Amino acid sequence: MTTPAQIRISELDFDQILTNLVEFMKADPTFSDYDFTGSNLRLIARTLAYVTFYNNYYLSAAVNESFLDTAQLRSSVVSHARMLGYRTHGTVSATYDANVVLVMSNTAPQTITLPRNTKFELQSNTSYVFYTVDDSTLEQNSTSLYYEASDVMLVEGRPATYQFVVDVNDPTQRFIIPNANVDFAHIRVYVQDSVSSNTRTLYTEATNLVTISNTDPIFLVHEAYSGYPELKFGNDIVGKKLEHGNVIIAEYYVSRGDGGNGIRGPFRINDTNISGLTRGVTATPDANTVVSHGGAGAEDLDQIRYLAPLAYTAQNRCVTAEDYKTMILASYGDSISAINVFGGEEGNPEDVLERPSYGHVYIVLKPTVGLRFTETARNTIVTSIIKPHSVIGVIPEVIDPDYIYTVISTQVLYNPKATTRTKQELATAVQNSISTFATNNLEKFNTAFRFSKLARAIDDTDVAISSSLTRIELQKRIYPTPDRSNSFTIKFGTPLYQNGTDSVILRASSHRFSYRDHTGTLYTNCYLTEANGVVSVTGLSQDGPHTPIIVDDGVGTLDADTGVMTLANFAPVTVEDNAVDIWINVLPRRTDLVATSNRLFTLDADNITVSLADDTLTLTATSFYQGGVLR
Repeated sequence: MTTPAQIRISELDFDQILTNLVEFMKADPTFSDYDFTGSNLRLIARTLAYVTFYNNYYLSAAVNESFLDTAQLRSSVVSHARMLGYRTHGTVSATYDANVVLVMSNTAPQTITLPRNTKFELQSNTSYVFYTVDDSTLEQNSTSLYYEASDVMLVEGRPATYQFVVDVNDPTQRFIIPNANVDFAHIRVYVQDSVSSNTRTLYTEATNLVTISNTDPIFLVHEAYSGYPELKFGNDIVGKKLEHGNVIIAEYYVSRGDGGNGIRGPFRINDTNISGLTRGVTATPDANTVVSHGGAGAEDLDQIRYLAPLAYTAQNRCVTAEDYKTMILASYGDSISAINVFGGEEGNPEDVLERPSYGHVYIVLKPTVGLRFTETARNTIVTSIIKPHSVIGVIPEVIDPDYIYTVISTQVLYNPKATTRTKQELATAVQNSISTFATNNLEKFNTAFRFSKLARAIDDTDVAISSSLTRIELQKRIYPTPDRSNSFTIKFGTPLYQNGTDSVILRASSHRFSYRDHTGTLYTNCYLTEANGVVSVTGLSQDGPHTPIIVDDGVGTLDADTGVMTLANFAPVTVEDNAVDIWINVLPRRTDLVATSNRLFTLDADNITVSLADDTLTLTATSFYQGGVLR
């Protein structure tokens, strides 16, 4: 008896499957002399191979979609994340905390109410519209008789409403809002008893299912197919169950997502529903105005894959630093570009000596847009996200990063004959290399800035560059109240370099200030200097050759070994060029920088200086000190 041939079943390629099938049949003595080329049996073999190939692909895809790490369809990734207790989000609207001023024709009331969904238009571009999320109370200013309120939350988007009628006899009914641009963060749901009823109940979005009873009117928002939001309701065990004929009324905003970020205002009210309104505006923005922020598109699949397992590990509680990060990123991940969490036992960053503060947890957040989160956003993170899940007795605090700006100056020697770039194009390319390096290596916590890698990035910009000489300065920016006594504690985060007896603080060429001495004489173009650890205000003499002169010889101290500087009774009158901040530059003793605690090194693109010289003409290097070393 002939032993049957063994068919190979591990192939996935169509042609190889067909070849294996033909070879299997040829091994049968019945087809030993059969010519498979162009025969009907060949057509049958191709059909069998196609079915096998199709089934292979289907099973492979189905298995891949069964795991979070390998799933490609958004619906599959979202479903797996939900099984791990992680709630994904679709589009989220940007928010703006506004100081609102209303001028009314009737000034008799002491307060007025600005209703929900009052329309605010950006004055410079009316296509950008924001709306009030809730009713806001404005109080009358007794002097101007205007009505004012601060920190009124505005949300970007267009208000819309969608209704569902509950049919308990339809087991397939789902409550999906058919719009992929719905703002997931600001959905308001009412349930009306019936179509003919006037009774409506406000349902609240559930955040903690443990504390919900069977009579609580709650709803949940999940992402359905195509990024649409789906509403889910209780079942009389967890939350109140819907009844047949109930009318679900969903109010929401159709959003631009991250397209609404970065707007500073001012806005004006364009709403005819406010009786007696003459004019309504938001405050004119200044340098301290926080731009609109928090807008985001549908959550990225890679972020879902990263955060979902962490959320499962955290088990809905905040104990470790990673737990805190996971809980915050799950709600604000698209708005946060850097986060650091550490315990008070590592030191209180708001203390001059950074002494331990046991029982505290410090959360440092750098927003994607701007430099700081608003006070409202910080309070929301603490009260709504952290405290419900943190350990009793632990005090969480959300604090701002302590920014330390790096000032980079580089002298580049290059061979003009070895590049097709012009001198200006090469300078721009070097600036871009520095910016890219800073993006990848700065503005991150617990990472090190390595000077040697920066030098390598500059030299690798173009093959024509033969060498470079780079200097790093550190810069702190303070925001004093003009013509008032100010106190500051300034931490550079590293020991500072001093060249002999020269001032540790470098002489300023911009963002200088005017200052009065003890006699009341006003000096302009003043700056801070240091001598023997004492910080003074230095100006220029008003007579003669305008030599430097001490205006106030005791406004603070500076410890070069710790990099900590204190200012007290510092009273600048105005800042140069109508600026609001004063810049203080120093040299670090070491050029490798590590961001710890709440300190964050960053780079302002305007603080990059690139000069180029022809290597074939330059014979000697100029003195260019960095950390006391001629490089």
